[in-house]
Amino acid sequence: MMLRALAALAERKGLLDDPSYAKRKIHLQLRISDDGRALALIPLGEEGRGDLLDAPVAPKRSGNIVPAFLVDTAQWVLGLAKRKKGEEPAPTSAAQAARYFEAFGHQVRAAAEATHDEGLIAYRMFLERVQANPEAERARVIAMGRDHEWTGDECIAAIRDHDGTTYIHQRAQVREYWARQYIASGAPGEAQRCLVTGRLAVPVRLHANVKGLPKPAKSSGAALVSFNAPAFESHHFEQGANAPVSQHAADGYVRALNSLLERQGVRRFRSGLPVGSDGVLVFWTRDENETADVLLSLFSPDADTDDDLRSVFTAAWKGLAPRDVDTTKFYALTLSGNASRVIVRDWLETTAADVKANIRRYFEDLELEGDDAPIPIRSLLRSLEATPSATVDKRGLSLVLATRLLHAALRGSPFPRELLHSALSRLRVPRDEREWRGTLRARVSLIKAALLRFDPAQEVTVSLDETKESVPYLLGRLFAAIEKLQADALGDINASLRDRYFGSASSTPALVFPRLLRVSMHHASKAESEHRDWAERIKAEIINRLPAEDAFPRTLDLVSQGLFAVGYYHQRQAFFTPRNAAERETIS
Repeated sequence: MMLRALAALAERKGLLDDPSYAKRKIHLQLRISDDGRALALIPLGEEGRGDLLDAPVAPKRSGNIVPAFLVDTAQWVLGLAKRKKGEEPAPTSAAQAARYFEAFGHQVRAAAEATHDEGLIAYRMFLERVQANPEAERARVIAMGRDHEWTGDECIAAIRDHDGTTYIHQRAQVREYWARQYIASGAPGEAQRCLVTGRLAVPVRLHANVKGLPKPAKSSGAALVSFNAPAFESHHFEQGANAPVSQHAADGYVRALNSLLERQGVRRFRSGLPVGSDGVLVFWTRDENETADVLLSLFSPDADTDDDLRSVFTAAWKGLAPRDVDTTKFYALTLSGNASRVIVRDWLETTAADVKANIRRYFEDLELEGDDAPIPIRSLLRSLEATPSATVDKRGLSLVLATRLLHAALRGSPFPRELLHSALSRLRVPRDEREWRGTLRARVSLIKAALLRFDPAQEVTVSLDETKESVPYLLGRLFAAIEKLQADALGDINASLRDRYFGSASSTPALVFPRLLRVSMHHASKAESEHRDWAERIKAEIINRLPAEDAFPRTLDLVSQGLFAVGYYHQRQAFFTPRNAAERETIS
């Protein structure tokens, strides 16, 4: 189903209109004259990072010397030895580049002789100039790159100066020639039932690479479907025959994924979200639908401000009630990669209506008093990452855990218990006060949402619930009241009660709270009367609500620790809320 949905997306977006051409990133435009002289070398894209242009489909080389038709890297087009920046190329690189250049030139000559196309003839003459005097001609072209530091990986496309803006590989006669060559290059063999389309077709031997995944995936991409060792093969089938997929279907799913993974910035994808440090979630709908665009706006890691996010959420999501008739299929796919293979972390197939309802519930579960803006997914994930000052659980949020969080948001399923543990662990880590305040709401929001998903019958409110009888919740409130007394008495200090006792108070109350209560009496004697009376009254009310027996349990389990954190946050926020006149009179 996954490959079928991707192939259908490629069909809908017109990515298979010309199967012999695909989007490729081209860094440099080489302008040549009719007699093959290099006239200019123009960098493409912002700061020469390249533009995605239609170009002949690149072959999957797998270590073989097979040039891409007309558009390839400087190793093939110029015979430039590959090197790392700031280093000289190895002798083996120079010899290899010479072989690459020879193979590239042979392919261009064959095409020029077969078509007699003027653009191909000009390109052939340019390559013959380089071949006749490689050092001088190559240095001449390189000098046109001005300050560019060459590595040999720059992708070059040639354009005949007489043709204006039409690249040689895009000339009509050249396209026709390449289309015939591409069809003829299809692997011969017996037709089998394609696992994607269900039609009889000769299976493709090697599937193209999926590109754009974060490291450790290679920039050249990796295969989603491959059989690169005998251990993966069966019944004496080789390569793609083990899972027969037609060329058309294979091209479709690869091009659809490459389009979804197309970079729009350092960490932004065309239709995807970074997950952890090395994963990405892509999503799309079967038919044209606004759901994917709105979802990308809500979860985007590059949202400019929380105000922008609030505006998008209010205008585009809250006013977009899920409709029973909105049965458009919605797909989400989480991927990561390694040196040779694409890894599927998660696959979701549902409807747009269900996704809207689940995302609405997701934001409602996260809602806490303090700000009416929905918390961006980037803030939630960052709040669980380790910091240099962390002394507990130094690991960052794992890709698996981040994937399961997003899966729960889209599907409406329970949050993983590991997420609750991770959020509580981060709360125990002493941090800079400014940083701690910035992440406190995000962490407690995750804890609150996790508790609601564990037990939907359990009531966890958005703001302070003074009627709640839960002991862990009351203990969290009590800890906040004791902390407030210390702050009123001593002001800013290096190590507060929260820094020293929050972890132990939330896990082993019986060991900590008797001492905290004694300390609070000392702090109350030093605090100003107005602040002291208010915090003391709150403290007394909370203690009166605790049961006479086992007011301070020996230990609290994970869920109870979560309730402790929510109670602490609610009471803390209440202390920051301005008091009305009636309350002031009661205190005085």
